[in-house]
Amino acid sequence: MNTILKSRVVLSGLLLVLQLLVVGSVQAGDVRVSAAASLTDVITELSRAYEKAHPNVAIKTSFAGSSTLAKQIENGAPADIFISADKDWADYLVQRNLLNKSTRIDLLVNELVLIASSDRVPSITIAKGTDLLAGFNGKLCTGDTASVPVGKYAKQALTYYGWWEGIQPRLVGTEDVRTALAFVERGECGLGIVYKTDALMSKKVSIVASFSAESHLPIVYPGGLTKSATADARAFWQFLQSSVALDIFVRYGFKVALPTN
Repeated sequence: MNTILKSRVVLSGLLLVLQLLVVGSVQAGDVRVSAAASLTDVITELSRAYEKAHPNVAIKTSFAGSSTLAKQIENGAPADIFISADKDWADYLVQRNLLNKSTRIDLLVNELVLIASSDRVPSITIAKGTDLLAGFNGKLCTGDTASVPVGKYAKQALTYYGWWEGIQPRLVGTEDVRTALAFVERGECGLGIVYKTDALMSKKVSIVASFSAESHLPIVYPGGLTKSATADARAFWQFLQSSVALDIFVRYGFKVALPTN
């Protein structure tokens, strides 16, 4: 009889532990963030800070080209928050009723720069009438100019300065801005066109010159909640718009798109 009683006590204890684990898994919220590759470092820092202040929330991040992330969400990939490096891919998800339009805001602004490996920095002036092709050896890397935001901005700028037709045989399009940056870091491309914030993150590249604002569409980062977003995701999205988070974005070289009081 004592053996049976002990067995029941042990079983009851195990069941209690299992119940607590289930309750804990329900209470602990996973917030899934799909963000443009250029946001990798700053969103990672903000996520860790938020998790420290909210132990029951886990921020799950996915970084890639905005086009890749939008297509993944369209195909059913789990996501609560989407932050794009251009308006087109945010529009794409809104039009398909996958991004909640009422939660969408323009969060950040960036700049477009020309970079080279720090040990081989050519002297190039960005101006109409100059010969970009004669100013460097090798390839020029940027995002895919048909789909990746940084590549689309790059094409606009290259067209503006009259370089687009001539540069195409030497152009390498990558899946996202960080891949283009890595190619330049390794010396596989003589030049690269990336965002200023990405260039600032690397000790292996130098900014050769900056593209003028009028040479391309404004580089705006819109974001919002997906249709499946949770209450925890909504809270984290509000945190990313807070003065604390915006100050950290600025520290990484971004400009704030949100109106400030």
